[in-house]
Amino acid sequence: MASPLPIDQPWYQQLLALAVVVGGVLALLGLGYLGLTGVITDRVFGDPRLDAWSGDWRWIPYTAAGGLAVGALRRWWGTTEDVPGGVAVIESGEVDHRIAPSWVALAGVSAIAGASVGPSFALVMMGGGLMSWITSRIWRDDADIRLTATMTGVAGGFGGVFTSPGLGTLIVGELAPTRKERYVEGLLPQLIAATAAFAVFFGVAGSTLLNSFSVPTKSFSTWDLLIGAGLGVAGSAVMIVFVLIVKLVQALAAKVTNGLLRGLVGGALVGLIAMALPLTVGAGNDQLSTVIDESATISIWLLVAVLVAKMLAMALSLSAGFIGGNVLPMLFVGGTAGVIIHLAIPEIPYVVAVSSMLVAVPGAIIKAPIGLTFIAVLSVGLGPLTAAPVAVAVATSYIATAGVVAFLRAHRAEVPDAHA
Repeated sequence: MASPLPIDQPWYQQLLALAVVVGGVLALLGLGYLGLTGVITDRVFGDPRLDAWSGDWRWIPYTAAGGLAVGALRRWWGTTEDVPGGVAVIESGEVDHRIAPSWVALAGVSAIAGASVGPSFALVMMGGGLMSWITSRIWRDDADIRLTATMTGVAGGFGGVFTSPGLGTLIVGELAPTRKERYVEGLLPQLIAATAAFAVFFGVAGSTLLNSFSVPTKSFSTWDLLIGAGLGVAGSAVMIVFVLIVKLVQALAAKVTNGLLRGLVGGALVGLIAMALPLTVGAGNDQLSTVIDESATISIWLLVAVLVAKMLAMALSLSAGFIGGNVLPMLFVGGTAGVIIHLAIPEIPYVVAVSSMLVAVPGAIIKAPIGLTFIAVLSVGLGPLTAAPVAVAVATSYIATAGVVAFLRAHRAEVPDAHA
């Protein structure tokens, strides 16, 4: 029987060997990026603060200066007005290695400035850009090999972010435009690159970027499936609210035609929100851990304010010209919404509410339901049965959002992009 893998082909042997080397290189690059941005933001913003108006007023001129710097760099490098999100880049299957370094640098400046963006975009551009550069020199004329190699780089870039190398590989496999008959062929080098990156990243840092959240577990009940479906609709509703906020903020930002002024004002507003509600600072991973750990002592109305303010800060960050990923900020929004739902309706089990909403919000627009489900499984520590309502929530959220989008398009309404 013929092997389903082209293991006898020189190009595939080269790619498997490259996957190991590139995975290790990307782990070091990721450590450098996350280390630099993390040290600076920790020094400026410190540990997450719970109370309203407990931030520092100096954050306002700091984030304003960051917005101005990003605007100046975008003008200097001739960066296009519309920069796609990391998910959109993976879905396209293409990374331009010529612009990847400048986009990574812009993402780094945005993160250091305290914008509500995550590191996923930078990691996508690092991994995809590196492999795109390599393929442009040795496999320039074969589009399928270039796609496989580029996605291998992206999976390697994700290697240290998630709690398992298989998780990043799974998400890339779901999103990438790889033909079905070449799925396993592409999956193997992706897994090797992600595993090599994970080994180096974890070996140096002793942890991964995505936190393991301390949520009390419970035994499974069939009613949890129905609850998961309802939470999926709630996740879709939260995402629709976020999209409307983005549309409104972008419409207002478009009135400021000068990119430098838009960055300055937008950055200052992001800083003002951070000062008023410090839980909105940055990507939100550590802040979500704080929300979950301290949920019994936090006012539900404070969490509602944080939820809305975080979505506003994300929209302002994008409109001001900051560049970065939205996956971790969306996880913060989803997890916080889950805590709010449990506090408002205690009959909904805490673990079901938090784990389902954690991924139902990004699952409303990201076409990676299995990967998102496993984010909840691995970061919350769910068993096979307790993961069932999460899977239902993610599927329901995407279906509900797709239904709303189809309805709007049928009535010729504009559907804004959530910049995933």
